Amino acid sequence: MTTNTLLTSFFLFCFCACITTQTQAQAIHDAFELRNYLTEDHRLAIGNNEMQKETFYQILARNFSQEEMGLTHREIVAAYQDNPFIAPFLTENIGEDIVFNGATGQRALGPLAGASSGLGLPGSTFLMGLTDFLVKRTKQELTIAFFRDFQKIVKRSEEMQYLFPTTSKVLLKIDENIYQFKAFWEVLRESFLADLEDLVYNLDEYIQQSSRIKKPVIRHMMSDFFKVIELFYDKTTPADVIHYLAEDAYLHIITPNEDSSQFVPTLQSSLELLGILSGSLEDKDANGYWVKPDLIVEMIKKPMVTSLYLGLIYQQGKDIKMGDKTFAEYLAPLSIKENAGKVRNLLNTSKAFLDEAKSLERLAKDMRKKANDRRRNKNAAPLTDADKEMEYDDYFDFTQGICEMVLYAHDFKKEIVGSSNKEDSLVHTYLSIIGDINGMALDVRKKHYTSALVNTLFIIEKLLPKDKFACERQVILKYGTFIATAVKAKTASEVSDAISAFALPPGGSAIKKYSKFSIALNAYVGLSAGQEILKDVGANPYYAVTTPIGVTFNWGFKNYGSIGILASVLDIGALTAFRFEDDNVSDLPDLKFENVLAPGGYLVYGVPKYPIAIGIGAQLGPNLRSVTNGSLVTQTSGWRWGAFIAVDIPIVSVYTTNKNYKQCCKKCKKNINY
Repeated sequence: MTTNTLLTSFFLFCFCACITTQTQAQAIHDAFELRNYLTEDHRLAIGNNEMQKETFYQILARNFSQEEMGLTHREIVAAYQDNPFIAPFLTENIGEDIVFNGATGQRALGPLAGASSGLGLPGSTFLMGLTDFLVKRTKQELTIAFFRDFQKIVKRSEEMQYLFPTTSKVLLKIDENIYQFKAFWEVLRESFLADLEDLVYNLDEYIQQSSRIKKPVIRHMMSDFFKVIELFYDKTTPADVIHYLAEDAYLHIITPNEDSSQFVPTLQSSLELLGILSGSLEDKDANGYWVKPDLIVEMIKKPMVTSLYLGLIYQQGKDIKMGDKTFAEYLAPLSIKENAGKVRNLLNTSKAFLDEAKSLERLAKDMRKKANDRRRNKNAAPLTDADKEMEYDDYFDFTQGICEMVLYAHDFKKEIVGSSNKEDSLVHTYLSIIGDINGMALDVRKKHYTSALVNTLFIIEKLLPKDKFACERQVILKYGTFIATAVKAKTASEVSDAISAFALPPGGSAIKKYSKFSIALNAYVGLSAGQEILKDVGANPYYAVTTPIGVTFNWGFKNYGSIGILASVLDIGALTAFRFEDDNVSDLPDLKFENVLAPGGYLVYGVPKYPIAIGIGAQLGPNLRSVTNGSLVTQTSGWRWGAFIAVDIPIVSVYTTNKNYKQCCKKCKKNINY
């Protein structure tokens, strides 16, 4: 078979598959390009040159009749096996199990792009198209860079590996093929969802296995807290939850040999005290709730009953160690008449505890009533998503009320001992984690994944020493929020927006003001006025819309704003003014780069609190003065100097000394044992 036959065959195939004029033109270029891969025996061979390989598979892929993603090179070649024109040229050694980086059926721009002027396209349209292409390509490159960074973070971050284990495995398995992330997107998205739905369990695993948490007491304590959440799911009564923490929790068997700090006995005694006081106020019928708050009011009116009550709880808890003394030694002074005020404070705290309990009981009755009403109504419609949301909210309020009651362990001890120390404050902080886990579990159940992630970070911060988690927190918040956002994306456009939001470098006028030094690609949109010197015309005053674009070098002074130097390259003020009047791209007249070229320099002051800038300086041109419907007004370029006031629009932050906008330092990346 001759070379000419190959060209004819390939052209006929492409013509039959695609009938548009552009496709025919592209097919003939592809046919000539494909001829270069023919061997002497008229077989297609691609050799070892990577660029030639990529071109070969691009030619085959873009001539598919339909768009498909994720095909391998071997599958692309296999699609031509039944093609009577192409199949005779194929050999068995063509095609590899490498995923093609792109979609089939997409037409390439090819050498036709350079023919825009010959095809009669106006220069402005071509420039606009080229700009759109560059912007799109830039976003693609930044997206790939984002996923590469994601891989690096997963490799070094213990937190990411435990909190998002499925995602970590997928990213590490993809490895060097991350540039083909689109082909793996569905797998990634499924891994995101799996990790978010298991976030509570993943946090438990992290706490039990992390090298950052060394103290056994923290692990045991958190196991007990997660057990409380299980009790919530089992619909255990509030009094039984407190009973578990006061008597049955694993942390009560921790000995000084396992942990010599003062925190453990403080936590143990606080929970034991809560258990005694809670048990002393339980209802007679053992329904899992407590007596009415009015009973405390009645007891306050009867000092004898108060004394008897205190005597009974004294007897129950006299052996509880509370630091250097026992519970009995702290309670005994309350029997003296002079300490009646302290007794009153203790009873007031007990009443507040019972007020919380009464609210829980009301919530429980309401939930039971709703459930019973649904069961009795045989014609009741199935629960809607909104109904389920309300059920979740009601039960969350109920369980969160139990979490609030647990915190009375700190309040009761403070009333009896008379003061609190740092260990007592730590007990209060740690007990509040139960509420954080509960909120996190609700967020996961309601698919509020970003809130669940924030709660997760709060919990880890409470467990680790102050300021030791700040750097890692930034990283997890960024990539975790991306995961939570990407999972909710339902369309290709939403996926693209989610990736772009996290992949694009940050820009913001605040960076300038809160960095000692920063560099940015910047634009300013506003009004300018001053003197203009034109050849053969002389100096004249001017005022105009201005949009200088260039590189800024900035020095920040926080609340006093910033000072910067703008090295401008372009000024598209006339186009900006036209766009404000009419944003239809088809109305844009033909223009050239020289129309908007405006090299110059400005000293710029950034106004505090607001993205407003005031600049003074000089520039050459631009010669584009105004744009009207279908035409533009130009004039010989000249120098202009003056001032402008404009909105400060950083496009990309290139460099900043502000650590809040920089990735964590190497020192922060090291694992630290706690």
